[in-house]
Amino acid sequence: MTEQIPAPKAQGLGSTMMNAFSSPSDAFEGLRESESKASFWLLPLILLFALASVSTVIMFSNDTLKSQILESREQAMQKQVESGKMTQEQADRAKSQMENMGGMFIAFGVIGSVIFLSVMFFGASLALWLVSKLLLKSTAGYGKYLEMYGISSWIGILGGTVTLLMILGLNSMYASPSAALAVYATFDPLSTMHKVLAALNIFSIWQAVVVGLGVSKLGNRPSTTGIGIALGLWVLWVAIEVLLLGFAR
Repeated sequence: MTEQIPAPKAQGLGSTMMNAFSSPSDAFEGLRESESKASFWLLPLILLFALASVSTVIMFSNDTLKSQILESREQAMQKQVESGKMTQEQADRAKSQMENMGGMFIAFGVIGSVIFLSVMFFGASLALWLVSKLLLKSTAGYGKYLEMYGISSWIGILGGTVTLLMILGLNSMYASPSAALAVYATFDPLSTMHKVLAALNIFSIWQAVVVGLGVSKLGNRPSTTGIGIALGLWVLWVAIEVLLLGFAR
């Protein structure tokens, strides 16, 4: 009679969250075979929404931070005027509308953050699932990659909290736990170099490495393979974010 190997015991949400910081490999242990848990991705996503909303309200309620945000958008519009994509009259009208929007800025900021985070969260999980399926021949479903990305997002939540505290402490929307901290006082949101420095965020890199460990567990591959794939996708996203989308974190 063949002895049956018991399925790995599923970890609780609390222990998984703690292991995401202290022992990521343990956080993903048995994830591929265990029963799916929506709480593994739903709770981090809700907290990301809450953190982004609180950050938006705080920054637009602070006169200094709000003026920095408006100034960066005005600079972006002026660049469009210089490149011929917008007339000076259109730019002036847009600036006037921004100055008079008041509380609408907060509403649009919160809604925009929720939409952006949703696209990023589900899109990143989808990209990891597709790449793992093609390169690693992983048999784990999309839901498991959603859970894995949710577990890694606890690091992003901590990073977002630290960033908000730094912004308030230094009174600059460009303050962050990244290489851009060296130039936050003179940060130029239109400078590609400054945007690259801002992208080199210690928490973003940390999360990418943890995601890589999750990819290796779900794909049953060595840790170095998963980390290499995750970091490669992270570098690709940074390039798209900085060069094509023009974001400055």
